[in-house]
Amino acid sequence: MSRSPLLMAVALFAAFAAPAHAGSNLAMANIVDGAPLDKPVTTLRDLRYRDMVRQQYDFSCGSAALASVLRYGYGMEVDEPHMIRSMLVGNDPKEVVRNGFSMLDMKHYVEGIDGFRAHGFRIDAAALYRLQMPVIALLDLHGYKHFVVVKGAQAGRVFVADPALGHRVMNEQDFVKGWNGIVLAVVGNKPLENSYLVNGRQSVALARRGDAVVEASMPVPVVELGLVRADLF
Repeated sequence: MSRSPLLMAVALFAAFAAPAHAGSNLAMANIVDGAPLDKPVTTLRDLRYRDMVRQQYDFSCGSAALASVLRYGYGMEVDEPHMIRSMLVGNDPKEVVRNGFSMLDMKHYVEGIDGFRAHGFRIDAAALYRLQMPVIALLDLHGYKHFVVVKGAQAGRVFVADPALGHRVMNEQDFVKGWNGIVLAVVGNKPLENSYLVNGRQSVALARRGDAVVEASMPVPVVELGLVRADLF
């Protein structure tokens, strides 16, 4: 008895379909000259969290943001759970769970690493267009305090690595509305890595539309909150 076209299509699909795999190293089987060929496939979710640390807890956006800068900015082998344990020393765990870590907690952690220092700076929005390194900023999002890594700005957009939502682009007005004007810069005794966290400061959509890059022509006003001014701009 002959098979229907539908049954034959189902049989072929079942024969060549590869099982799904979780994680960033998905494989898709193709047939080339009769031999299977595995090709790595990157999902949209992988791209969203490319070269950054995703927060594991509601209170850990600060530790995840700092871990992102240290791991993908300076190539350090750090992970969020170890960082949380270290930053909890001297803090009330209940208070941390309720309010999260502070920039001072991050500063103390960084200063415990040989050859590294962290400084806070008060800057205006124009300085975001001249950033030469990723910095950490605290945003008030409808009453919810949330740390993000700021990569830079272009044409009225601010590029951030959000520990909860991944890499995203914010309207400059929305960013400034929830920002207190302070950034935390982590400076190490070695150059920054070539990673998306460091270099992902351009918008493909803006480039296609031909929008001009906004560059401030006047000197950037900076109020230093630390001891030594970092080479941010």
